[in-house]
Amino acid sequence: MAISPNTTSSSAANLPIIDFSKLEGYKNSDGAITAEESSVEKRKLFQALKDVGFVYLRNHGIDESAVQTIFAHAARFFSQPISEKEKVETGESKFFHGWFSPERTSGSSKFSDQKEAFDLGDDSDVTRPNQWPADWPEFRTDMNAFFERSHDIHLGLLSTLAEEVGLPRNYFLQYVQDKDHFFRVLHYPETTIDTFETRVRAGVHTDYGTLTLLFNDSNGGLQVRGKDGRFFDVPPIPGCAIINVGDLLSRWFNGVLKSTEHQVIEPPTNEATRATLGGTIHSRYAIAWFGHPNRNAFIEPLSVCVTEDNPKHFEGVFAGKHVVDRLAKLHKDGKNSESWEDNMYRENKSQGL
Repeated sequence: MAISPNTTSSSAANLPIIDFSKLEGYKNSDGAITAEESSVEKRKLFQALKDVGFVYLRNHGIDESAVQTIFAHAARFFSQPISEKEKVETGESKFFHGWFSPERTSGSSKFSDQKEAFDLGDDSDVTRPNQWPADWPEFRTDMNAFFERSHDIHLGLLSTLAEEVGLPRNYFLQYVQDKDHFFRVLHYPETTIDTFETRVRAGVHTDYGTLTLLFNDSNGGLQVRGKDGRFFDVPPIPGCAIINVGDLLSRWFNGVLKSTEHQVIEPPTNEATRATLGGTIHSRYAIAWFGHPNRNAFIEPLSVCVTEDNPKHFEGVFAGKHVVDRLAKLHKDGKNSESWEDNMYRENKSQGL
């Protein structure tokens, strides 16, 4: 039986759809801004991230053509022979920027995730340079443009969350303005159903930072752990990104916002279709932009989120060390840890990416 721990049937998670255009003020049919609709949408976002940690986001401002361009670049990059991809292979000495394949870089590939990725950060950060494929300027230009637009969406969402706990709208700007984010395009290669006996496409994990923006192709497989502990399918919705809370944002909000475990398994396929395909599971692509605080930011629970009913649950950590140690363990194991505990940090390591 394929690995799908605590999985329900193929029923989809009932995640709300948030209209990003309403968060800063919505114009009705008369062109007037409806403050009440904006307030309702903000509360809806906050409550969803509090309850399950995941939402769909529509009207986010990234054109579908831009999304499809990144998918096309990903397909072209990953179709190259290993001899080409290894020219930009990643690792800790490369600041975890470049091509990542668990089969090549993990300590043991037997149970590692069935995926490969291309990773980058802010291209203007000369202290942590990106690696780029040679003779392909469009790849660099388009990836950087997507990175910047995602940063803007990230700021808008953080501003809303700040307001919802009574903080100034621009409160988080000082902590994320260095753009120490992590941008990843993912390829889950075509495989056969039997490989899921021991390896999934992405094992159970939480994300590291603040908020993740995720764009999936039409092939399913993403699952989120529900309140009852079981996993539910989160199918792609055309025109929507998927947003989820990371560990550092949850720590900032003292656990009020939920950093939820999720995984990528084989897509829902009935037996008739599977037989027709001869047991083949088609390849899958995803675009994941991981928002992170500045690497030297010290993240501890906000005082407004520490109350008698919700005492302080976390100690402070430096954001950069948190991210680097998580990435180092990912590269060592070939898959993320299901959860992260503070005793898992490495000793005598620098603070940042």
